[in-house]
Amino acid sequence: MGESGMRDTILSVLKTRYESEITEHKLNIDIMLANPRSIPEHENFAKAIDKELSDLADAHDKLHALHQYFIIPKELSEGC
Repeated sequence: MGESGMRDTILSVLKTRYESEITEHKLNIDIMLANPRSIPEHENFAKAIDKELSDLADAHDKLHALHQYFIIPKELSEGC
């Protein structure tokens, strides 16, 4: 695998990771909102959702940065 192939593989793995994290945190929030009893008694309901939302935003920001700074659309890179 050449340098370009390795780069593409790493970027693809990171993209998939961040997309999966976003999906996971959205699901957790949906479950908590639909069933507040899904949170253990010692947890603060709003605090638990806030933590999930923070984690979701972190993954979203990473995905956005990955696209903005490292992934070049094919149609733009073909002429290079």
